[in-house]
Amino acid sequence: MGKKMDEAIKKYQEIQEKNLIGGGEKHIERQHSRGKLMVRERIDILVDPGSFNELGSCVGTTSMRMDGRIPDAPCDGAVTGTARVNDRPIMLHASDFTVLGGSTGVQHLMKFARPLEMAAEWGIPLVILLDSSGGRLGYADATIAGIDWQFRIQSLYSGVVPQICVLMGPCIAGGAYIPTLCDFLFMSRVSGTMWLGGPRQTAAATSEKFDSNVGGADYHMQFSGSCDAVEEDDETIIKKTRELLRYLPLSFRDKPPLWEQTDDPGREVAELNKIVPDDFSKTYDMHDVIKQIVDEGDYFEIKDEYAKNIITCFCRFNGQVVGLVANNPKYPGSMLEINSSDKYYRFLQVLDAYNIPLVNLVDTPPVVPGEAEEAKGLIRHMGKITEVYATATIPKISVILRGAYADAGSMIMGGLKSMGTDLIYAWPIAQFAVESSNLDYRKIYDKGIEEDAYESYLNRSREKVDAFGTAHTWTAQIVDEIILPKDTRKRIIEGLQITKKKVEKLPARAKMHGAPPV
Repeated sequence: MGKKMDEAIKKYQEIQEKNLIGGGEKHIERQHSRGKLMVRERIDILVDPGSFNELGSCVGTTSMRMDGRIPDAPCDGAVTGTARVNDRPIMLHASDFTVLGGSTGVQHLMKFARPLEMAAEWGIPLVILLDSSGGRLGYADATIAGIDWQFRIQSLYSGVVPQICVLMGPCIAGGAYIPTLCDFLFMSRVSGTMWLGGPRQTAAATSEKFDSNVGGADYHMQFSGSCDAVEEDDETIIKKTRELLRYLPLSFRDKPPLWEQTDDPGREVAELNKIVPDDFSKTYDMHDVIKQIVDEGDYFEIKDEYAKNIITCFCRFNGQVVGLVANNPKYPGSMLEINSSDKYYRFLQVLDAYNIPLVNLVDTPPVVPGEAEEAKGLIRHMGKITEVYATATIPKISVILRGAYADAGSMIMGGLKSMGTDLIYAWPIAQFAVESSNLDYRKIYDKGIEEDAYESYLNRSREKVDAFGTAHTWTAQIVDEIILPKDTRKRIIEGLQITKKKVEKLPARAKMHGAPPV
C-alpha cells in the first residue's frame, strides 16, 4: 500500500477507536452508575455474535453552538447498522447517551429516518434502542432538528416493517412520539421513562408536582397502557426483544417464521375438563388453558399487566405463529371495557398488518355497563374493535368455551360468522345470549315496568341458548362445529392448516383505510 492509503487507514482506525468510547470515560462511568449499559454493550446483547455491520460510523455532528463552536460528537450520538437476530436480518438504530445526552441533531435524525426508509425498502424490521434527552437545544440546528419528518417516516412505514422501540433512558416531549408510533414499546424498569410533559416542565407550567413513578415503565404498563413489555434492567429487556422477533415476519410481504415442530399436533388435552368449571358462576385463569393447548406451553404475552381481563399473546400451534386473544374470567368476570378494548384493538391491528392469524378463546359476559364507562366513550371503543375485526383479512378462528354474550362474546370476540370469522368451534357447555344477567327486572323497577314489556323483551334478552341449539341450523351463522374440550388444540391446528392460503380482499377504496371510531 502507498502512503495515502496508510494515512487513510490510520484516520479510519482513529475514528473507530473514538466511537468505541463515545462521549468519554467520565460519561461511561455515569451511565454504569445509573444501572444503564453503554450503546455498544446493548447492541452486543441484541444481535447474533459478530453480525453487526455499522453504517454511518464516520458521521460527525454539524450542530453548531450559539457561540459558533462545533462539539466533538462521535457518530453524532447515534449508532446505526444492519445485523442478524436469531439468524434473521434487522436494521438497528441506537442512541448513545454519552454523546450530547443522545440528543437529536440533524445528522442524528438522518441516522434514524434514512435507515427506516432502507429497512422498508429491503423488507426488514427496525429495532430502536432509545436513550435520548430529546431535541438538541442550545444549538443552531432547526429547533426540532427535523424530528417532525421522523414522525412522518414512522407513520408512512407503519405496518410495512415491524418497528420495535426498547426504551432505556428518558423520553420527553415530542420525542415521546417515537416509541408510541412503533408497533411495540419495551421498557427497562431501571432506566426507561416517558412523558409528554416531564416533572420539571409540568411544575414550571402548572405548578403541579407529581410522583416520581409517573412516566416509569410500570406506570406505562399498568396505567397508560403504552408499554408492551417491562423487564428489570437493560439486559433482560433487550433479551426479551430478541424473543419477540422470533414471532414476527420480516415485513408485511412475508409470513411469520415457521418454528420447528416439537409438539404433537394430534395431542389431546384432557386437563381442560379440570381447569374450566362447568359452573358458570366459578372463575378460572385462562392462562392455564393457553399453557395446555399451545406448543410446549410457551407463549409471549403483550401488555400482561394492563387490562388483565383480556389476554393478548403470541404463541405457536404445530410450529405456526398465531396471535391469541382470550377473555380471562379471573379478572373481573372477563368483561370488556375501555382499556381491554384498546388493548385488543391495537393487537389486532398488528396481527392484520403482518399476516399473523388470530385465535380467540371466548368466555365473556357483555361489556361493562354503567355511567362511568359510557361517559369515557365505551361505545366508540367497542366500535373500533368491531371495525378492525370485520376488516381484518387474516385467518380468524374462535373457540367458545362457556359464555358468549351480547356484542362482547359474539361480534367482538369472533362469535358470529357474519363478522368474518372463518371457523367457530364451541364446547358442548357453551351458551349464547344477549345478556348474562339472571336478575328479575320487575324486582328492580317494581311497577315501573309493564308486564308485557318484561315478557316480550326484557326477559327474552336473558334467555340462554346452548351450543346444540345454535349448531342445529347453519343459518344461525354461529357455530361451525361442537368440539370436545380435549380436541381443542387439534381442531385449532386443523383450522390453521385449512385457512393458511386464505385470500380475502376488501371492497375497493380510494384510500387504503376506513374511518373507524377513535
